[in-house]
Amino acid sequence: MKLPLFSKKEEKKKKAETFDNELLEVDFFCQVAYMASISTSGISRSALFYRAAQLPYSATRYFRRVDFVAKMFNHDYSQACRIVGEKTKESAIKAFLLRFSGALASGEEITGFLSRESAILSESFGNTYRRKLDLLKKWGDGYIALMLTPALVAVMGVVTMMLGVSSMFFMASMIVLSIGSALVGAWFLYRTAPREVKNHSLPVHSKEQDFARNLSKLILPVGVVVVLLLLFMRVDLGFVLIVVSAFLFPIGLVAMSDDRKVTKRDSDIASFLRSVGGTMQAIGATAAEAISRIDFRSLGTLKDEVGLLHNRLKAGIGAYSCWREFVQESGSELINRSVTTFWDGITLGGEPQQVGNEASAFALKISLLRAERSQIATGFSWITIAMHMALTGLVVFVYNVFLVFSELVQGLTTESEGAVSSSALSNMPSFGLFGGNVDFIGDLHFMVIIIVFILTIANAFSMYSVSGGHWRKIFFYLSVTAGISGIVYTLAPPMVNMLFGRMG
Repeated sequence: MKLPLFSKKEEKKKKAETFDNELLEVDFFCQVAYMASISTSGISRSALFYRAAQLPYSATRYFRRVDFVAKMFNHDYSQACRIVGEKTKESAIKAFLLRFSGALASGEEITGFLSRESAILSESFGNTYRRKLDLLKKWGDGYIALMLTPALVAVMGVVTMMLGVSSMFFMASMIVLSIGSALVGAWFLYRTAPREVKNHSLPVHSKEQDFARNLSKLILPVGVVVVLLLLFMRVDLGFVLIVVSAFLFPIGLVAMSDDRKVTKRDSDIASFLRSVGGTMQAIGATAAEAISRIDFRSLGTLKDEVGLLHNRLKAGIGAYSCWREFVQESGSELINRSVTTFWDGITLGGEPQQVGNEASAFALKISLLRAERSQIATGFSWITIAMHMALTGLVVFVYNVFLVFSELVQGLTTESEGAVSSSALSNMPSFGLFGGNVDFIGDLHFMVIIIVFILTIANAFSMYSVSGGHWRKIFFYLSVTAGISGIVYTLAPPMVNMLFGRMG
């Protein structure tokens, strides 16, 4: 028996992947929903565990062990579940296997047991996911406060330089403090955010994902060469950041467009599978005929994809190939898993309505939880962008004000040295900047560049960590922060000269 949506080569590749404990809970939820779906066909215990052991999920390893113990040592599956369960460290999986062992030993109906367990895991996963979102909100507020540190560091650097107590050690300490605060804040956001896979890793992807990948191969190498050339020519840093933003923005925009479409498809797949399963149950027909009875206008964003699926089925193309292309072209891992659950259930002879409900419940739960996360991510992104604009503006503005005043002091000092009798500096202090101590202006400039660079990278990464999704989305956030930094860095000097230039 083969899984309809994975070739044997893909299965072996996925099985060889490193075990990811962060994804274990959602994988376990999906695994049990899958087993509940195919169990409606009256499948044997051996076949049930064999099918469960072939799935490319983190939780599969435990069911593979049960299948191995049962076959290698000639145990029944209730005893194999008990043996593996007692050796399992993960509490949720351990408890499930022990309960499953009891249900198998007592002769309880497997379909009813797995259906109840799937519903329980749905609630448990939802509660865990929401707790992580609550913690993510708190860390988001903490991150906003923590990122005030670089601006404070810049102001402290200016003040200490004006007082004449600045040193290389102090400058290095300030830079390390800025880098540390940014890294700690971004790391905590990344670790706090729920881990999930939104885009599948099948050979064929959605049009937007293919376009983004091809665009990356074309734009990124050219962008690297152009930026290096500008740096070699000592072009103003603000203009370089704007160029970086211009090269990253197209890739990020396509990735964000794909992410929005995948989100909409994920929200509509539940109703589609539920409708197909219910229609198949009502008219006693195949999935292809059931799809033809559905009003496509009720499918939302899946209207075109389902229409293409229907046309392929009507053209006589194999159902396996049609459903596989439907999954791959969606670009969604949630659709991949829910359709796998649905398709395996009905091809094995399961009850269509119950199979559709199991697949639909899993997809709907994940979609609703992601909607809550999206709401948090949207608010956090807007606040972070506004904060980035304010902080980079403050840092660069303060530095340029200091630069103007240092030039003014140098000018007054030069004039007083050439004058026979001058009282221009008689009432001015003789320490720090006013004492001619301008040796550390270059160091201060370096510190400002580091702070702007840190804010640009850290804020982009934090927004991506909170929102999740495909890794190319970070190009969009990075293009926004780099563009803001470049504009601020370019406009700040003329604005400061306009405000304070007359003082000279």
